[in-house]
Amino acid sequence: MSRSELIKFQRCSVDHCEILHSIAVQSYHEHYSDIWEDQGQAYLARFYTRDIFENELQKSTAAFYLIYHSERPVGFLKLRENALAPYSPNDCLELNKIYLLQAHIGKGIGHHALQFVFDQAKAKSKRIIWMNVMAESKARKFYEHYGFKCCHEVSLNYPHMKAGLNVLSTYKLETTKL
Repeated sequence: MSRSELIKFQRCSVDHCEILHSIAVQSYHEHYSDIWEDQGQAYLARFYTRDIFENELQKSTAAFYLIYHSERPVGFLKLRENALAPYSPNDCLELNKIYLLQAHIGKGIGHHALQFVFDQAKAKSKRIIWMNVMAESKARKFYEHYGFKCCHEVSLNYPHMKAGLNVLSTYKLETTKL
């Protein structure tokens, strides 16, 4: 069985709330706890509750997809039709979240996940794919490898965020370059 056959994507419903929440919290701790004085506890409590996930899953403004590797859920992504100035929402697909559990990094899953996003953008005739990435994130190089370019940066001001680790970069990719 090829690697791509081992990687599957499943559109989520409210029934997937528990596994999405579990992956989000574990992955967040694995990848972002070092930018927080409290290891991200206050941020997670504010933005990553089960209720928030359930509410988002009930709305049609976002699409969540579980990422499976060898039949096991190892990550998820969240897509939204959301504008990036100066483009309209009709032109844009936001990769709002892409989380993989640390144990599954480096297995080609991220590549397949981005290809899935590219395919979704093409199917929806989107000209722009964009995302926000912490400037200190190792994932930046991964996105740059696929042609994403930084187009904006902003300093975040959240309680407990470590000084110097609070820059959020916006990256975009024109789908004509795929």
